[in-house]
Amino acid sequence: MGWELVLVIGGPLLTIAFIIMMRRVGKRMVGTSDEDAAEIKRLQAVGRRARATLASISPTGLTVNNFNVQCDVAFWLTPLDGSPPFEETKRMFFLETQFPRQGDIWPAFYDPADPSKFAVAAPGKLDPAQIPMYREFGIEHPLDSAPDTSAE
Repeated sequence: MGWELVLVIGGPLLTIAFIIMMRRVGKRMVGTSDEDAAEIKRLQAVGRRARATLASISPTGLTVNNFNVQCDVAFWLTPLDGSPPFEETKRMFFLETQFPRQGDIWPAFYDPADPSKFAVAAPGKLDPAQIPMYREFGIEHPLDSAPDTSAE
């Protein structure tokens, strides 16, 4: 009776533990690392602002957890201070259900000493809380229903 009980209880417990462990591993692969989070904060604090227009997006072939797609993304960054626009690329993950489109425009922060160091505020799931940041960058947010008064 002892082994049967171990198999009946132990099998499902090992399965659950494995699922939890794999979810954590997958989250670390697509989540923001501590180093990346520190770099994003640094760029937001001391970097310059730009509008990042998605110029092209190319999946690399890596998919994590069956729906997080790794892509090489080329951006055309247009600084808000009037500096000349420039192009940079970044490797990013996107959910299959929230895949961006060429021409999407997102807020970005970049290091003027090394423009290859930049961060984009990719929206992921659209949220009304993103609207104020988009307005600061002069970017229309899909959920923003306020009338455009910039032409007046």
